Amino acid sequence: MRRIPNADDQSDDRFGYSCYALVFPVSGEIQEETDPIERASGSTRAKIPAHVTVKGTFCGIESLSDLRRLVRFITGNTRRFHISFEGAESVWRSAGGGLRVPARSEMQALHDALVAGIVPISTSAYIDDPYWPHMTYVQEVSVAALEQALQLVAHADFGDGFWADSIDLMGRVGKAHGGRWELIEQFPLAGTD
Repeated sequence: MRRIPNADDQSDDRFGYSCYALVFPVSGEIQEETDPIERASGSTRAKIPAHVTVKGTFCGIESLSDLRRLVRFITGNTRRFHISFEGAESVWRSAGGGLRVPARSEMQALHDALVAGIVPISTSAYIDDPYWPHMTYVQEVSVAALEQALQLVAHADFGDGFWADSIDLMGRVGKAHGGRWELIEQFPLAGTD
């Protein structure tokens, strides 16, 4: 697997994105719980709206059309499933934190299929396995913002999880600081109405 030393400073490619990620978008209810935490953080780092990562940051693709076709094929053959927060735990480090979510079999299988298809045609920002699914609360924040995030998370109710009805292909325009993540395409999972 090819790896880039730092995805933060990648330049935009010919498709207009510096890097990509595949994520499960969370439900609206969970988004409502995470928005105040994100706002309070004051972080200037580009952030994807609340999500659980399926395939982590990558770049160096030859064809955005081929990537979309590959993801569409894999998601079209994957039944929707529930992402459970049972057994999830808050994990904090020096400048951020998130909710670590257990990788159940359906989630692991989708991750494995996407990694197997994408790794040979891209450059990864970090090692994908072992799969460590999580929902980031905040990253790269001050000590004061981290303290506030801890308090907000302690009072948040994320519920028992959410249905994985689709995955989003996200592309970052620009660098990690000063750039922004955009939705390129949403891919429904099979069995989603």
